[in-house]
Amino acid sequence: MDGTGRGKLSRQVKFTFQKNIETPCSPSLSILKDETSKKKHHRKPEIVSVDITLPLPAAMEHRMPIFIPCDQFPTNYISPTTLSILHWSKYHGRNISFYLKDIGYFSTADRSDANRCREDFRYLKRLQYNLDDVRQIKQMNIEFDLNIGSAYLNPAEPSTSLDALLWWINRHRTSLMDNKGRFTFDFVAWRGTIRKIMSSLFNNDTDWRIGVIRFRGAYFLHVFHTDTELGVEFGQTPIEKRMCYWGHKFEDYLCSETPPLFPSPKKLFSLVNLATLGVHTLLYGSEIDACTQDSVFNDENICQKSTRNHNDNKNSNTKLKKKGTFVEIKVVYAENMLDLHTTTARKYAKWWSQCFLTGIEQILLGFRDDHGVVRQIQPLLIKDIETRARTWSSSSFLGFLNEFCAFARKTITKDYFDDEKTVYLFYFSPQEKKIKWRTTTEATYQFLPDWFTSQDFSSSEELIK
Repeated sequence: MDGTGRGKLSRQVKFTFQKNIETPCSPSLSILKDETSKKKHHRKPEIVSVDITLPLPAAMEHRMPIFIPCDQFPTNYISPTTLSILHWSKYHGRNISFYLKDIGYFSTADRSDANRCREDFRYLKRLQYNLDDVRQIKQMNIEFDLNIGSAYLNPAEPSTSLDALLWWINRHRTSLMDNKGRFTFDFVAWRGTIRKIMSSLFNNDTDWRIGVIRFRGAYFLHVFHTDTELGVEFGQTPIEKRMCYWGHKFEDYLCSETPPLFPSPKKLFSLVNLATLGVHTLLYGSEIDACTQDSVFNDENICQKSTRNHNDNKNSNTKLKKKGTFVEIKVVYAENMLDLHTTTARKYAKWWSQCFLTGIEQILLGFRDDHGVVRQIQPLLIKDIETRARTWSSSSFLGFLNEFCAFARKTITKDYFDDEKTVYLFYFSPQEKKIKWRTTTEATYQFLPDWFTSQDFSSSEELIK
């Protein structure tokens, strides 16, 4: 295997159940014949990635991020107030309540473009395997080559823009406002932004910068990447880029009988979650990898538009009626579950927070080898990750997140237009283990678009789709 990722589609799916004697025909052969008979000529994909040598080195050295100081927050900058981050054990045991529900969904081909959002399930993937039959999954003899198509795609992180989420809020604003024209939730963000804040508990290498605008009583959060974060993202080695591609490719194998040549990571399905954390209410969007095979979704009563007060509409407000569950999909370098160090490795804390914030109960793991080939899959319960953890706890994450929310609300007391369009920049310093802040009115940080802030939020008229 040369690692070029230029293999033919017919090499993609090779799997049988051990109880089967006959080897199934390659599902792509008929497709290739049909394409030949129709004489369709498709533009050949452009090669964009660098070849790597497989197998990967047995002992790959973990590269530490190169810390680049933030010009806005030099070491000698004195913040008006700060939030000190204590050892995780100091937050452990705090009884912070957390209640979660799904209130909506949408599909988007670009999170930064509200015109490419649709309120449907077009980009929701469905697993091809029954997770309830764990025994059958373990007995499967599979060979998923994750390198197929890697020459034609360099996956990038999704945009930090809130536009797609704002698009959904705007469509349902009549059911999300009180009779004074204020939002009925406290914070708005992507799930990844909330996880970034939570991970500050044990992040000693990378800083972060989050802009916050208070608009109509709600605090909107937007990530502005620091130079250190940009260095990590754009300084990836070809091997790191390939491993990122493997994760997207694995999703296609699990959710399609005939996977495409290469994935489409920009096409995302997102849930809209509403969580109550102590006294704070958080509305955030969460990308979903896939739903279970038996999931059934009922569009009736989903994302209803209401002209009534939100407080009088708790029972009939936007709800996602579903039967089944959503699943997170991950690829790990291991032979089986026993090779995972879930008790000490904090990587699994990130997995836990990603799933916990969306109510996902299990992860479907693919165990890959040095060649980027998965030969075994197995589900992992989120509660098992939490139970085995020895270097973090769920209560510590929730306790710290609760402190940050209180800190932000105490810091920002005026609404956006009453405060000369002021944006508050919160900065996490990993060396000092503190969160500082400062204000700015620069156009660069005005992340709420005019089409959103100029809406007539006081109107109770039903929105037109």
